[in-house]
Amino acid sequence: MRRYCQRLKLYTWNIIHIWWMKSLKIALIVSLTSLSVASRIALAAFPNIKLVAFIAIMSGILLGSRIGFIVGFLSMLISDLAFFGLGYWTVATAPCMGFIGFLAGLTLKDIKRISRLDLFLAGFALTLIYDISTSIILALPFYGGLERAFIAAMIGLFLPTPYPMGPVHELSTGLALSMLAHPIASYMERIKVR
Repeated sequence: MRRYCQRLKLYTWNIIHIWWMKSLKIALIVSLTSLSVASRIALAAFPNIKLVAFIAIMSGILLGSRIGFIVGFLSMLISDLAFFGLGYWTVATAPCMGFIGFLAGLTLKDIKRISRLDLFLAGFALTLIYDISTSIILALPFYGGLERAFIAAMIGLFLPTPYPMGPVHELSTGLALSMLAHPIASYMERIKVR
């Protein structure tokens, strides 16, 4: 009888622990998504300076690739729904932002061993992947073929203008990741989120 009670107690504790960890992850997903949506709306006046990519990448690094995808996808979907309006661009931006959160979770698992320069380059590269893929997907309906859409996307992203749209987005994400990733990771480690 005593052994049965101990097993039941252990089993009950495991269920409570699993429930607690799942609810903690859901709360983190909701918090990170709302932070990302709020930052996108607050920085809407400044073209291509967005913290959405930074938050999606950090979510993937700290909480795993699945949660990185969820945070990136929901951030773009909810901010489009609430403020910018849903459109064909949402079909491109939401999955692509989720994809870079997923890629960050796969490639940048051990953040302690990654230097600031490598974090900058990873943030730059992941945001470049996002910008190129969304630009090509959004240009496809207007230009027909993939080659024409690719050329139009590259001209649109990297055309020398007074305010270069693509490079500003990549640089701001890379700088934010290189400056803030280690302090955020050490804080998250202290509260034992993983």
